Amino acid sequence: MKKKTLVPLIIFLLGICLVSLIVYKTDTHEKEQRHITAQLNVATYGEQIKNEITNGIEITDTLKQILISEDGEIHQFETIAGNLMSDSIESVQLAPNGVVTDIYPANENEAGKIDLIHDKDRGKISCYARDNHTIITQGPFKLKQGGYGIAVRNPIYLKDKNGHEYF
Repeated sequence: MKKKTLVPLIIFLLGICLVSLIVYKTDTHEKEQRHITAQLNVATYGEQIKNEITNGIEITDTLKQILISEDGEIHQFETIAGNLMSDSIESVQLAPNGVVTDIYPANENEAGKIDLIHDKDRGKISCYARDNHTIITQGPFKLKQGGYGIAVRNPIYLKDKNGHEYF
């Protein structure tokens, strides 16, 4: 090959290599940025979900203490539940013997009055919480009243006159 032809060919090939390297580095940088963004989103949403579940547990613990101190009765449920509500909590429920009897807010939540122990979707985990004296979270699941939710269930045990616990 002649020198006149060889020099432009080498410059052309070097240019292609340089453009390919720039494209590769740009693509790699964009992938790294998407990966970092995804990690930050996961951490942020994970922390938000953790905080909302913790808030739900705190609410159930408060209701538990009220019920224990009042021997299983809760007076002014609507007022107490309304005061416990937050942005992340959409409803508060009481379920004596596993059957939901009280829901706050009541509007549009009446379909939520179910037997948690015998419900095909909620029964197994509700029985586990009851039988193991432990707080559980369940979900996400389809709500009877529409939409999806996550539930925090906190079984409560009272003591009879002989000091024996009952659910």
